Amino acid sequence: MAKIQASWQAVLIAVFVLSSLAYCFTTEEIEIFQLQKEITKRYGVDFYRFLELPRLKDSTPKEIAKNFRKLSKKYHPDKNKKYKKRFERLNLVSKILSDSSQRKTYDYYFKNGFPDYDFSKGGFFFKRTQPKVWFILAFLYIACGLIHLVLLKLQNNSNKTRIKRFLRDVRQQDDTNGLGEKHLVLKRSEEDIGKEIIVRFGDVFVVQSDGIEAQVSLNDIKDPGLQDCMLVLLPLWLWKKTLGRLIIKSPVILDSDISSKTSKLSKKNTKINNGGDVMELPNGTVIHSRKKKLSKRDLYYFIMLCYLEYALFAVV
Repeated sequence: MAKIQASWQAVLIAVFVLSSLAYCFTTEEIEIFQLQKEITKRYGVDFYRFLELPRLKDSTPKEIAKNFRKLSKKYHPDKNKKYKKRFERLNLVSKILSDSSQRKTYDYYFKNGFPDYDFSKGGFFFKRTQPKVWFILAFLYIACGLIHLVLLKLQNNSNKTRIKRFLRDVRQQDDTNGLGEKHLVLKRSEEDIGKEIIVRFGDVFVVQSDGIEAQVSLNDIKDPGLQDCMLVLLPLWLWKKTLGRLIIKSPVILDSDISSKTSKLSKKNTKINNGGDVMELPNGTVIHSRKKKLSKRDLYYFIMLCYLEYALFAVV
């Protein structure tokens, strides 16, 4: 086992060394980078413009040699010693562009960009592109919005699961098999008064404090969408707190409108049918008291009662 581990360690070290070498620059590349850096800094041109080639990258080796001979006569150090450094650079550039392999390397970096130089970082290196601030903020905003949407969906699915279990446990206490009415009491403890629950033809109702029966159903939970996450809610909130407050003005209610509405309400009385199941409001809306949907707060209250503390069901 020790030999196997040692061999694997040797392989990993070799792979690491080879991979690091693959990203190192060759001696020829470093020479090209250094010369390009000097010429760009001193003269502000590339190799082709430094040799004053008319066709630049399309120049042939003969044209390169011809222009080098022409410039070497002009900038020979024997005529003027101040051209000594320039003559050396002309010679190096001519050799690089005359060699097909080195010229190919230079053209590649000339097209895709040369690396930067920093002594503290060990020489030449490629600078990573830094994203803009607005791009980072937009990315974070979209990412947070999508995460918020996922969390809403997970919470919604969890609520639906708890409601399904609650309805299933309640219906299991119904000995009428969904063909009649069964009254149950949901208690947290023996001393608790409890909440009255009615199972009527398979539907589950909770009797609220005001005596109204509220139906417990999965239809009470709306599936969250894009309009429910912060991608939409945050801009709307900012709009209402800033420009929306100035643009959207509350409607002005006249005294005549109030008096007319009051007279209409006084003329129209609340009507309740004989069975007490239907109520008609002054605005014409009809409410079925036995089909009222349970509010989210009450719905979550009953669910927590069922599954956090082992609710007790007692037949009335």
